[in-house]
Amino acid sequence: MPMTQNVWEQEAVKDLVQLEEGEFNLCDFALFLSVMKNETAHRNVLSIIMGERNLELKEVHVEEVILNRSGQRAIRLDARATDISGRNFATEMQNDTEQDDMRRRARFYQGLMDTPVLKSGRETRYKYLPPTIITFITQKDIFGKGLAKYTFTEQCEEIKDLHLEDGTTKIFLNMSSKNGEPVLVNLLQYMKHTTLENPEILVKDERIMQLNEIVTEVKQSEEWEAVKMSILSIGLERGEKIGLEKGLNRGEKIGLEKGMVRGLSCGKVQSILELLEENGPVSEKTRNMILSETDMERLSKWLKAAARSGSEEDFLDRIQ
Repeated sequence: MPMTQNVWEQEAVKDLVQLEEGEFNLCDFALFLSVMKNETAHRNVLSIIMGERNLELKEVHVEEVILNRSGQRAIRLDARATDISGRNFATEMQNDTEQDDMRRRARFYQGLMDTPVLKSGRETRYKYLPPTIITFITQKDIFGKGLAKYTFTEQCEEIKDLHLEDGTTKIFLNMSSKNGEPVLVNLLQYMKHTTLENPEILVKDERIMQLNEIVTEVKQSEEWEAVKMSILSIGLERGEKIGLEKGLNRGEKIGLEKGMVRGLSCGKVQSILELLEENGPVSEKTRNMILSETDMERLSKWLKAAARSGSEEDFLDRIQ
């Protein structure tokens, strides 16, 4: 499914936790997009994924909106590129593999990537459809087979070596596995921790070394500072407004400053509940506990715990 505004805000809340801790890596939505804007970084990542050292790109885009045939907003791709042979690549960093069906998400992406090629008013020629490669990078093994890379193409069920050759490829990368090409495994481990000091990085390929230099440059740039401020704004804006409006509407004569503090508190409460609800319904007892909490330091701790928890029980264990 395409990401809604609410989902984008939830991504920003998760990145907000990283902002508070000062720890960003390439698994984080914001840093991944900021780095993939760089053509060299984009090329190096795809070169390793595809196993093509000489891969060359002619176009790079990030956060691109693809329209459906009726012209309505349909999907937003994290990172898209076209190589010199005309192949189209879409690469996504996916952290919510339990929230959505990645297999069907890939199917949906595949169809919509073809849509701009078959423009209305132009006689359809399917031979103009370029090859497409969609890659999802995940922190968990969604197939449970222990591989670092799963590549899917269409083939005949009855005849083993008969391939459809429709130009579509879907790749799923699993950061939790060391079972794959060494340079790819090292890339995934680098993305996971985003430091060359990681002892699990055994092969320091020059493409990974160059990627690390670009990450360092991005983190030191003014643009990255603006991105972090945007994360802060998106993550808290709704809650701040709600809290401030409630404080003022109730006639509490506590002044603007206190109203804003209360707004921040409400914002964190709402964010905690939204993160927990991603994993299922929240019990009334836990909900009431969160809603009644006003201590900002404790709420910050709970927000970090909610961002890392896979269930309500896990969250409660983390805040003990």
